[in-house]
Amino acid sequence: MTRVAILRCGKLPSFVNWAVPNLDQLFEEDNLLLQGFEARGFQARPIVWNQPKIDWSQFDIVLIRSTWDYLDDQDRFLHVLAQIEASPCRLFNPLSAVRWNIDKHYLFDLEQWGVPIIPTCLASNVETDTLHRLFVDAQVPTVILKPTIGLGGSHSYRVPLDELNHTLTTLRASQPHREYLIQPFIEGIVTEGEWSFIYFNRQLSHVLLKKPAPNDYRVQGIYGGTVHAVEPQAHDLLQAEAVMAKLSSDILYARLDFVRVGRHLSVIEIE
Repeated sequence: MTRVAILRCGKLPSFVNWAVPNLDQLFEEDNLLLQGFEARGFQARPIVWNQPKIDWSQFDIVLIRSTWDYLDDQDRFLHVLAQIEASPCRLFNPLSAVRWNIDKHYLFDLEQWGVPIIPTCLASNVETDTLHRLFVDAQVPTVILKPTIGLGGSHSYRVPLDELNHTLTTLRASQPHREYLIQPFIEGIVTEGEWSFIYFNRQLSHVLLKKPAPNDYRVQGIYGGTVHAVEPQAHDLLQAEAVMAKLSSDILYARLDFVRVGRHLSVIEIE
């Protein structure tokens, strides 16, 4: 019998400093996954990724699932994954993919590979001509600041362009360890939503349209966002397939997030 460990967190990441109304619901998908494995003859159980003294050799497969608090100890998280990969069991996704994906610098790799992304620049490299090219000349009134390492909309800010320099100065003083990306605020997130194409074993499983709560721009459920199953248009599916083809062949599962810019989808994030 194949033994499967499903990695999850023991607590929510520290940026969630408000009461979550239904904590059990956050792990509902984990429970469905466990049931699915058991129905197919696998022996599966959840494992808190950072609990001490885990003998990883007791498992055949380890799946990274809801390890959200890695954000509070990224180095330890990667160290644990390295231990898993050094054991006899198989880690999915592999450590190489996690290292690449854990930092949103990967967006610049995608751009070099010809993948359409939301216009993005590093806050640490912002120069006047860059700002003008990406935002001022394009008549973008509002930008989004988001950390290069983050999840769930953590430490992200919607900022009027004329307040960007002041906001960056404040963030650099209060969060000197955190590097930020700057992207234009895309109205399509509010008017249409964020598209998620979910792949397993490089085959499309399903497509979701995530919508923010009124007066918000974040689509995550912890901020009141909602998720809707949808059927994509053929040209949108072709775009997603083209992005998937660029990713490493050893990736078992992936979620490709897009926002519509004009008539076409652009990558906002990949996980």
